[in-house]
Amino acid sequence: MKARLPLIAALVVALFPLKASAQAWVSNPDFSEGVGIRAGNLELHPSIGAEFGYDSNYFRSSPQEGPVVDVFKLRVTPSITLATLGGERRNANTPPKFTFSSSANASYHEVIPAGSEEVRGAARRNVGGGVDARLNVFPKGKVGFDLLGSYVRIIETEGNAEDLAGDGFNRGSLRGGGGVTWRPGGGQFEWRVGYQATYHYFENGDFSSFNNLQHDINSRGRWRFLPRSALLFDTNYILVRYNRNNVETDGDLVRARVGFHGLVTYHLALMGLVGWTTSFYEAQGNIKPRQFDSVVAHAEARWFLQSRPDLDSTTITSGLSSIAVGYLRSFSNSYYGSFYQRDRGYLQFSMFLLGAVAGGIEFGVSRVAYPAVTVPAPKDSFSQLRLDGRMFAEYRLTDIWAMNATLQYDKVNSEVVNNEHLDYDRFQAYVGMRLFW
Repeated sequence: MKARLPLIAALVVALFPLKASAQAWVSNPDFSEGVGIRAGNLELHPSIGAEFGYDSNYFRSSPQEGPVVDVFKLRVTPSITLATLGGERRNANTPPKFTFSSSANASYHEVIPAGSEEVRGAARRNVGGGVDARLNVFPKGKVGFDLLGSYVRIIETEGNAEDLAGDGFNRGSLRGGGGVTWRPGGGQFEWRVGYQATYHYFENGDFSSFNNLQHDINSRGRWRFLPRSALLFDTNYILVRYNRNNVETDGDLVRARVGFHGLVTYHLALMGLVGWTTSFYEAQGNIKPRQFDSVVAHAEARWFLQSRPDLDSTTITSGLSSIAVGYLRSFSNSYYGSFYQRDRGYLQFSMFLLGAVAGGIEFGVSRVAYPAVTVPAPKDSFSQLRLDGRMFAEYRLTDIWAMNATLQYDKVNSEVVNNEHLDYDRFQAYVGMRLFW
């Protein structure tokens, strides 16, 4: 079993698009925030949610490898956000000199065997979570700057191995950075240059060779040439450096994209970005890494069910019901074969009704390709076909109480890799309650 752990770790970490621990209300303020509690010039939004549900394939096991183990799960998630006052509460026409936001969340997991001796529930019990903070000075000024910092702990004790109980693939990410933005001409043109450092580490010593530090020197810009349309560009230079460079390859990654984002009618928004990514992974001993040199792109068409009068600077989905279809071609650093390429098509639907009902559906189809690997022995390239889907719905009983339900499905059709069967089917369902302000 030990021989396959690096392969499992690499694929689990890289290719799980919809985390069961990432409840919708934690990452989306449209779901998470209520009226809030004012504290001077700050706005506080605490909440706590609890869910109970069923997981049909806890270990993501292939039927050929077995056993397929089902479990019940209990998840308790407290969270809190703190930010400077929004436009409505600030009640001022002039823009603020600075904005600040911070959040913290935790997610407690309890695993209950469903008539199976394959899961030691107490050993899989754990707590994930994260904190982050952002400061933006002169957010509407000719020149402004921003700072950010965050920490995330991801719980991943679901590997199909007895000795993974406890640490498993548990890992953390520390991130910090900042940037300077130039907005001449009243903000019609905007250009930001920034830097960000991210340290990824595994708590399990068996995977310490995967620990790495990434430096990201980035730049992005926007030019509004019509009231509701903008030309976009972004570029990144990323340096990947591993702590123990005996298995993984250090490298430099370069990416550049240009595109368009705009409302072509009051209901239809289009977004398209296309560019190129090139990798420069370094040879290490008998490791001869492959390189990526190809197109990357992101395209999306979104239809708002209600008329949308403006175009937000960062996102076009904020509290309005919409339907979207999109395609994403991306390149990512990987713990198996240096990198992987993903082509994903997706369909999204989000609904906000009468301030009491909120929900969303997303379905995606992906092809993920890995290059050949030369160490510890030559291995052919391989690819996977992945289906992912999630549905979330919430009904607000009062201004502070809500009940919700989540359905999630994942399916992987994979080539046999190193004589290991990696394909699986997994279904999850949860119901819960939430108290929020």
